[in-house]
Amino acid sequence: MQVSKFGLKKLIPLACVLLACFIPMLWPTGLSVEGHGLFNADVTSTLWAQIRAIYPTQRKPAELQSLTKFKQKLTAEGRDLKMHGVYVETLDTREPIVAFNEGALFNPASVMKIVTSIAALDKLGVEYRFKTEFRAYGEINAKTGELQGDLIVVGGGDPAFSIADAVKSGATLRKLGISRVTGDLIVAGAFTCNENSQADISAAVLRRNLGIAIRGETLVENRTLNNELGRQLFTLESDTLLHILQEQNARSINPIADAVGEFIGGAEGVKKFLIDRVGLKSEEVFISRTSGLETNRLTPWGTAKMLRGVFSWLQSNGYRPEDLMPIAGIDPSTVGGRFTEPGFAGSVVAKTGTLHETDNGAANLAGIAYTKDKGAVLFVIYDMAEGRNVTHLRSVQDEFLKNLMNELGGPDPVNHRSSASTAQVEEGRIIMAE
Repeated sequence: MQVSKFGLKKLIPLACVLLACFIPMLWPTGLSVEGHGLFNADVTSTLWAQIRAIYPTQRKPAELQSLTKFKQKLTAEGRDLKMHGVYVETLDTREPIVAFNEGALFNPASVMKIVTSIAALDKLGVEYRFKTEFRAYGEINAKTGELQGDLIVVGGGDPAFSIADAVKSGATLRKLGISRVTGDLIVAGAFTCNENSQADISAAVLRRNLGIAIRGETLVENRTLNNELGRQLFTLESDTLLHILQEQNARSINPIADAVGEFIGGAEGVKKFLIDRVGLKSEEVFISRTSGLETNRLTPWGTAKMLRGVFSWLQSNGYRPEDLMPIAGIDPSTVGGRFTEPGFAGSVVAKTGTLHETDNGAANLAGIAYTKDKGAVLFVIYDMAEGRNVTHLRSVQDEFLKNLMNELGGPDPVNHRSSASTAQVEEGRIIMAE
């Protein structure tokens, strides 16, 4: 194992087993995993106190025709009704509309990204920008254009650092008179590039796209460096957190969700958010990946409670649901091709959750639907695929939600859009060192 001039070790990428616990594979299930503190008191404390005070109603709503037809369709296809759960309630009055296996545990898949999103927003704020520092350990020879030493890149957890950001950083280095580096490229801290979660690959992508000659090696160091190590040249700041999360949820980008989750404390930190802020019970939550990959567990009712917290938080900060999640039938997204019929397009704002192998597959949908008689309704639909075609299950799911909306007076499309929902994440901005 090599050591650079100032004691940084060249790390060999680890291929190790990360989990050594029992993974729940049956419904219902519950695991208790103790987390660690993350969240401080802030102006939203009252909001979360109100969310925590919500408990399941003992009154079951009368079964609507849409639910009856949904269950009949599942049964006719030979599916196990215990592998499906639905919960729907009005946004304004919390009136239960549909409750079917709402207390059973299911794998939420990428619906988990909404949990990660609100946990990050609550901790960091909508305007938070991740920072990636570029430092020089050595002197710059203006005549030769050489940095006579090492180029140090200190990642600050930016989940959206792109090839374009690497190119922009290289151009900035050249403007500073650096076209060659005689030493090593040292990448430290939490750094990802081009949506790749492997640090060594991200570092290699960065090196290829900086556009400068580096004589030495690429060294990856996963610990935090002393701020006095090297001279700061500039910082690349990411787009805002809200904008990054909106694109994450529209495209369901797993590496971004995992990186954001890791930045705020990992699976344990997000679980602690659900317990401490939202008020879910420990046995109602199991999280292994903050992107929703692998094995996770939530109940339909608990997910709806979380969504209520999401929409309340957004409203209290001057935002709408479509500032965080895509509009079905309109936005380029995982729901862009769904609910496209006249009247339905623009009436659903939701996050999908899809698995093809884990837990024999899943096709989930959760969000908000706008109806003429009941107004906005929160909905959670968890459908385990039972090893069958996920695409077909989505169509059955969509048919149920359309029937439900028609039963509630018909769809009532939103007539407003957020600026975030139509734009891509912007390149980072350069902040020069003083």
